[in-house]
Amino acid sequence: MNRPVKRPTSPTRQRRMFQHRRRIPAGVLLRQIGAILLMVAAAVGIVIGLQRLPEQVDVVLLVSEAVADLIRGVQQLLEALLGLGAVVLIALMVLLATVLMLGAIWRLLRLISMMIRPADQGRR
Repeated sequence: MNRPVKRPTSPTRQRRMFQHRRRIPAGVLLRQIGAILLMVAAAVGIVIGLQRLPEQVDVVLLVSEAVADLIRGVQQLLEALLGLGAVVLIALMVLLATVLMLGAIWRLLRLISMMIRPADQGRR
């Protein structure tokens, strides 16, 4: 029932518990360093560009114009929605008037037919 634990017979098959990890390949290392340098260079370029921006552009004027454009856009959107609502309301009123007119004509025709028919035929 109890089997003895097999131990490795050759000294080359040892557990790798205390051995050093594998070294990173040179290609991967160079690629990572290149990517890091490119990212740092791009970040430095963006920061320098942002520092020079206030000299070339008036940021306060730019922001105020953007806010004014946004307000004008919202105002135009609300005016367009109001106009669309007016068109829908007019169309609904035309539809209601048509339904009322057809209902009135139908009732008028029924009244005329009741008046033309003799009273005794209507009771049968």
